[in-house]
Amino acid sequence: MSRPPVIRSLRVQHQLFVALVAPALLVICLVAYFAEVVATRALETALGARLIVVAESAAALLDPRLLLLEPGDDASRPARSAIAKLDRLKEATSVERIFLVHVGPTESDLSTTAILDTSNAMKVGDEYGRAQFDRHELGIVRAGQGAASFLFRSIDGRLFKTGYAPFRDQTGSVAGIVGVDAPADYYKDIETLRGTVAVVALAGVVLLTILAILSARTVSMPLSRLSEAAQKIGEGHLDVRPPAGGPREIALLSNSMQTMAEALKARNEEMQMMVAGIAHEVRNPLGGIELFGGLLKDDMDDGDPRKSHVLKILKELGVLSRVVNDFLSFARSKKPQVKTVPLRELVEDIPTIVRPKAERANVRVTIEIDATQAHLEVLLDPDAMKRAILNLAQNAVQAAPEGGRVLIRAARTGEGLEVTVEDDGPGVPEADRAAIFRPFFTTRQQGTGLGLALAKKTVEDHGGTLEVSNSPWGGARFRIRLSLC
Repeated sequence: MSRPPVIRSLRVQHQLFVALVAPALLVICLVAYFAEVVATRALETALGARLIVVAESAAALLDPRLLLLEPGDDASRPARSAIAKLDRLKEATSVERIFLVHVGPTESDLSTTAILDTSNAMKVGDEYGRAQFDRHELGIVRAGQGAASFLFRSIDGRLFKTGYAPFRDQTGSVAGIVGVDAPADYYKDIETLRGTVAVVALAGVVLLTILAILSARTVSMPLSRLSEAAQKIGEGHLDVRPPAGGPREIALLSNSMQTMAEALKARNEEMQMMVAGIAHEVRNPLGGIELFGGLLKDDMDDGDPRKSHVLKILKELGVLSRVVNDFLSFARSKKPQVKTVPLRELVEDIPTIVRPKAERANVRVTIEIDATQAHLEVLLDPDAMKRAILNLAQNAVQAAPEGGRVLIRAARTGEGLEVTVEDDGPGVPEADRAAIFRPFFTTRQQGTGLGLALAKKTVEDHGGTLEVSNSPWGGARFRIRLSLC
């Protein structure tokens, strides 16, 4: 049998898992991202401030008369002395490069020419190449304040940042700019931080996943058991007790379901008593009518034209009696009385029972059972299952054409039992297959509409399934599958 409640439980568990993990995972990712952004900006700001301080310190060490150096004065004593001072400052502050450039005479003139460079990348009089990229920062420095550039990447791929400080001449005007380059080595710390955050985030996700799975199971497993109990109650097993435990809401739902099942059971018992009473009241008059009808028939001569009317009355009384019996069988809630019986006993008497109807319809009924399995014992309610198989066989005989055939096959398949009843009649239309097992649905004038419903109820009470499909002969095939483990 299919287990839709389990499928629904898995979906609930997955939904709960996603609902718990997805938001937390999103928060962890956002926190990690913003932590990296904030850390990067903070370190970059700190590096810029440090470079500005170093640049201001370098400006304080230098003599304003250095601005008078001209191209070719790189090896002069003032230049060498200044470079020596800057080298000592460079080593003390662990920066990459310190340089001094001359700026134009006006604040709007941002042309720059090199004066000093500890890296010897620029000679006296050379243009400062990065001036075009740092025009905004140089404008701030020209106004008398320190500034730091954005990060830039050198030819070798390393990230650098430059701090600028104003350099004043002997009159106190800003006539030059001191620049300090330093690599952004803190990015290595950022990568370490990124790795640490990733490990912590991964550990958090794993821990959160475990907690989410446990939490989802705490909710979904009681829901699954509750769903299975609801399905069994819906199938008519009113003695099933919904599972207790779980979260408070599920426990409350379980108690409500238990109350509902008890109410349904009480109402079902009342209905059975009422049906039994009605059947008793109907059977008594039916018995009397049949008795007096039979006496009336016996008193009439065979040539009496009224005798045919009496026979029709007796025939309709027989139909009504079958309807009452079928209705009682369907309304009764009787548990299967299981016991072990040989497999052959389920089907060996069926041809004999249906023989009268089959002979009148000129239909051949045969059974097929493997001789090696005939004596295998199966555990079920033999009387109830025989009635179900007999009902299917009688329907097959009625559906088969004159000269047709009906085959009843039984076999043990692994840990299960399979019984098929097939005929060569017109079959069951596709549109009717979903309805033929509903009570009181029938396509025959003399049918009660309860035979197939009773058979299906009996099979499902044994935990099995009853299905209809096309027979290889063109008619209908009814297949009973039972799990006997």
